[in-house]
Amino acid sequence: MTEFYETTYDLANKQNADMEAILFGQEDCAPSHGYGPTLRPYHLFHFVTRGRGTLEVDGIRYALGAGDAFLIPAEQVAYYEASGSEPWSYSWAGLTGLRAAQFVRQILAVLPERYVMRGLDTQKYAAAIRGAACLKGTSAANYFRAESVLYELFAYLTEDLSPVGYSDEAPSLASRIKFYLDAKYTENLQLGSVAALFHVHPNHLSRVFHARFGISPKKYLMGIKLDRAEKLLRATDMPIALIAASLGFEEQHAFSKLFRKERGLSPTEYRSAHAR
Repeated sequence: MTEFYETTYDLANKQNADMEAILFGQEDCAPSHGYGPTLRPYHLFHFVTRGRGTLEVDGIRYALGAGDAFLIPAEQVAYYEASGSEPWSYSWAGLTGLRAAQFVRQILAVLPERYVMRGLDTQKYAAAIRGAACLKGTSAANYFRAESVLYELFAYLTEDLSPVGYSDEAPSLASRIKFYLDAKYTENLQLGSVAALFHVHPNHLSRVFHARFGISPKKYLMGIKLDRAEKLLRATDMPIALIAASLGFEEQHAFSKLFRKERGLSPTEYRSAHAR
């Protein structure tokens, strides 16, 4: 295995930056070699260049082989394992940052199979990663080399994962709505205004979203907000009023009432129960 960690800046600084490389690596796996189940605080791509293996995430198992790739978003629990008879070789790239999160959401929105990309020239991705995986030591020069490889990978992904790469149709209405909610969840969104943006009736918007994702857009949006609120309550000392405002709630009382209803505790009780 060859691996390089980019450690010029700490993880907190990288997460608040634009798009930052975390690590690059490549490995010829042993038969049945597995990793996880685990989660990471950064996004991670794997590009399979040879052999076969499986990915398990969200209770779904994906069979993968050469020419396939998979994306594990930050904080997503996943397990992957090489075939016992034909173990895979893969290259990986980890990244974080505000724009990185946006790009990851954009990629997920166009994938026919969530987390999985098929039919890629994974050799070109591996070749790019090889240059970064072999870097040695922390230096300003290596920082910029790692960043340049990361941007090269996203140039490839942008070319290969455009909707035309999968079909002649644009992304579905439901996928475009989901991407908008993922990107704008911190605002005080109203279903009517979102529907108007996509030039559809609110009832139609709710119907197509539920048909695609099995949840109403309102409940999906609420889930994003509350999940983020939990992280802020656990990891920061930010006042609850500020957390509520940052997530698009006009009043702290409305936020606290919703949080208690959905999580069974008030925000203050939740923070105390998860004190660091």
